[in-house]
Amino acid sequence: MRLFSYFLPLLFLLIACTSEERTDNLSVKKSTYLDYAASWQINEESLAEFIKVSRIYGNSSGINPHAEQLKQQERQATNVIAKKIGAKRDQIHYVSCASVANNIAVLGVAYKNPGCHLITSKIEHKSILNVFKHLEKNGYKVTYINVDRYGYIDLKQLKNSIRKNTKLISIQMFNSEIGTLQNMQEIGEIAHEHGVLFHSDAAQSFCKYDIDVNKMGIDLLTISGYKIGAPKGIAALYVRDINRLQPIMFGSGDALFPGTKSTALICAFGKAVEKFIFDKKRICENYVVLVNKLKKIGGVFVNSSEPSHIVSISIAGVLLKDILNRTRDFSFSAGCSCLGQDKSNVIEAIDPQGKLPGCTIRISFSDMIETEQLINFANELRNVIEQLRKEKAVREGCESMQSEVEQNRLKENLDDIQKLLSTEIYEKERKE
Repeated sequence: MRLFSYFLPLLFLLIACTSEERTDNLSVKKSTYLDYAASWQINEESLAEFIKVSRIYGNSSGINPHAEQLKQQERQATNVIAKKIGAKRDQIHYVSCASVANNIAVLGVAYKNPGCHLITSKIEHKSILNVFKHLEKNGYKVTYINVDRYGYIDLKQLKNSIRKNTKLISIQMFNSEIGTLQNMQEIGEIAHEHGVLFHSDAAQSFCKYDIDVNKMGIDLLTISGYKIGAPKGIAALYVRDINRLQPIMFGSGDALFPGTKSTALICAFGKAVEKFIFDKKRICENYVVLVNKLKKIGGVFVNSSEPSHIVSISIAGVLLKDILNRTRDFSFSAGCSCLGQDKSNVIEAIDPQGKLPGCTIRISFSDMIETEQLINFANELRNVIEQLRKEKAVREGCESMQSEVEQNRLKENLDDIQKLLSTEIYEKERKE
């Protein structure tokens, strides 16, 4: 009996853990994940690499045998990453996320050239646009390039916007909200023709589309780990010539992002690059199927123009919060995961006259998503939209009827009051 009392708590703990694991698995399986643009499914080999390297003692900044082992691991991973974009190992600078890389790139050039002129587009990520807005408040001049209905920048305006003191052009390679792929080589040629540095936020396109920093004329490139299956917390900035940037952080180690390096995350990043698979053919086929299904829903406007893993649509006659609340079996985002409650600058840029409906959602998927899952999503979305529109029609009809009833009641009340007043006046006159 005493032995049983010892094992009883362990038995309860085992049951609780098993129950919790089942609940977690059920909650994950219940919802189909269609938000790969926010974060890619983690690669198991990348995660295993992170765990393995995390167990190595030491700090790669040291000079002991453990530190040397960590440095060797970092070099191997960095070789893989650098090779993927045609760069050299010492041109890769690790940071915690793509937003930090964007800040270091833009502010680094700006602070190196006080009061200079800078160029970007109207559909950039907030970590680019908000930096430029900050610089404008501090005496810098910024030109925001227009885009067409599907997000392609106006190259003619780009050329004409370059001034004598223009020092940087920053254009996102692949838009994270509507999936527009810019002509990087042409932009690079325009920049270098005028001696201007060219930065690109390629967090969404790294490993999915071919990148050669030399052929494309890219001087600064932002890339991200968790968009391709690495754990969150690791990204990198490619810098062609570090002497053309002013550091904005200070300490020991890397000149641009000082401090202790997360060797485990760097190695996981390298492993994710090695193992990442992006079946473009399958992606394009599924894009076509999904878009064709969505176009059959009345009042749906597709904001994406080329087959990719991102589909943006604007929906008439419904509210965004209602769409999100009613489609709980699918995980997708409202325009872009980083926006929160903010209005999308991308939608405003492609629709300057405000003709698109206010409800915009983004569906993003990997090559692991089955065609049937996308069809199920489109069918579910159609049902939800139709139901919401019916409810709205009924609600508006009721409000209209209610208004009419209230008006009739008011009229009756006024008539009664008028009769009452008339009676009182009549009685008063008769008495007099």
